Amino acid sequence: MKKFLLVLMVSLGAAHAQTEEVVKSAYGAGQGVNGEVLALAVQSDGKVIIGGRFSAVNGVPRNNIARLNPDGTLDRSFAEKVENGVNGQVNALAVQPAGGVIVGGQFTQVGNVEALNLGRYNADGTPDKNFGNLPGQEPGANGIVYALAVQADGKIVVGGNFSTVFGQPRRGVARLNTDNTLDGPLVSQAGILGPVRALVATPDDSFVAGGVFTVQNQEAKSLFKAPVPAK
Repeated sequence: MKKFLLVLMVSLGAAHAQTEEVVKSAYGAGQGVNGEVLALAVQSDGKVIIGGRFSAVNGVPRNNIARLNPDGTLDRSFAEKVENGVNGQVNALAVQPAGGVIVGGQFTQVGNVEALNLGRYNADGTPDKNFGNLPGQEPGANGIVYALAVQADGKIVVGGNFSTVFGQPRRGVARLNTDNTLDGPLVSQAGILGPVRALVATPDDSFVAGGVFTVQNQEAKSLFKAPVPAK
């Protein structure tokens, strides 16, 4: 009986300690992240999404992606189940105007959804099963995604070391429409040769890409500004 009570007290104490850790801020008082954070994105409500290479946040299992409340505590509603995480490294994150989250990196699944290096979470924190998985499409990108950027019009620019996205030819850079379908080619298939590692959206619905690459018919290397779309 005494042994049972002792085990019970230890279990309750451990559970209490874990609960205390969960409600601490990952910005200072808590354990924080047990690995490397490589990407950050902030939502309009002040919540922050973190991605990288880790398996826990404040002692709570999280596979390479998590969401923090504005006070730094873990948001238990986002990818709460371990299997809803990402099975590889997250390099980039982008929050869509309606609250969806685009994830880029080096992985094969987002939750139980096949997503080669490019995936999406719904605003409620569940993996989007329809992203890139429509009839006739191939999921994700066929190479590493290094960068994401949200344009003023809500379109998402994707940069990396790939030659196809959703099974369509797109070398180094691609753009997603607001309905998550693939936009038309931004450059010719031979236009950018080399990985795109950084992206920034510009106010004119264009973007600038940086990395280690050459651009067809352009003398300058490793920087590219997309043409401003016609109105």
